[in-house]
Amino acid sequence: MVAFVFLALVLQITVGSVKPVLGHYPEGVGYRAFQFPDHLVPVIDGDLKDWEVVGDSYAILTGQFHDLINPEVETSDSDDFAVRLMVGWNKAENRLYIAAQVRDDIHQIDRPPGSTTVIWEDDAMELFIDADHSGGQFANFTELSYEERIQRNGVEANHFVLAGPPPDEDFFVNFSAAAWYALSDGPYTEAAVEFIGVLGGEGVTNYEVMLVPFDRVNINAAFQSEEHILWENEILGFNVEFNDFDVYSALFDAKWSLSGQHNSYRFSDRFADLILMPLEGTFTVVESISWGRLKASLHTERYHRGVSE
Repeated sequence: MVAFVFLALVLQITVGSVKPVLGHYPEGVGYRAFQFPDHLVPVIDGDLKDWEVVGDSYAILTGQFHDLINPEVETSDSDDFAVRLMVGWNKAENRLYIAAQVRDDIHQIDRPPGSTTVIWEDDAMELFIDADHSGGQFANFTELSYEERIQRNGVEANHFVLAGPPPDEDFFVNFSAAAWYALSDGPYTEAAVEFIGVLGGEGVTNYEVMLVPFDRVNINAAFQSEEHILWENEILGFNVEFNDFDVYSALFDAKWSLSGQHNSYRFSDRFADLILMPLEGTFTVVESISWGRLKASLHTERYHRGVSE
């Protein structure tokens, strides 16, 4: 009987783009992460051509997000906001990959240089990961002392923010004191933002992130932390929010949330569910060239924070 239940669960979560699961929000819904073959893992540079290998059934679109500021408004693609979000993973490298393309009528980045602590007050993508799906409070321990908060914030779940093009060098932030886990070109995190358009006007923003997941993050070093080993059909806690500021720099026009829950910055049980899918049959035969090698051969100069062409 136990074997039958397990088989039924596996069949249930491996068919279709959104699957019923037990866990977070929306209740009974899980989003799928595409398993990248080893030779097709994306290069984190803001150019999303790598992601063309990911089928449309994996895409998370505008209508699946919820506006936390205007909950009565039905979400759909519009001139004001439209998004295509994709999530992937690779078993051999034990990495998660996230990519999003956002079209916005007003892309606002107006924080002054050196003000990274308010990066979330610009148009941005906020990314949340609870690798072991444990839930609970992981940040904003207001009842603790400053020293205690530093030790606790971001230990059991993670909260990253990308916003750009920035007024300085900071476009990728982890709301944790673990500086080693907030590098835009590091061994455990990589991030890139590419913007095409006019700041303060219409534009398209590409966000791209790589993360090595951890069950517990030690602020001092990776070797003191507990890396989470990804496996097929596993369910992770996961959420994405897009901040949308238009006329007023400190007043949300909208805040688009995948889980539709408030306070994801504090409680990981407000996240959605992410299912790590098995390798698709199409990619069981190794191809002769990878996107990474192909793109490297083009010698196209690009910036992580914009396009140089």
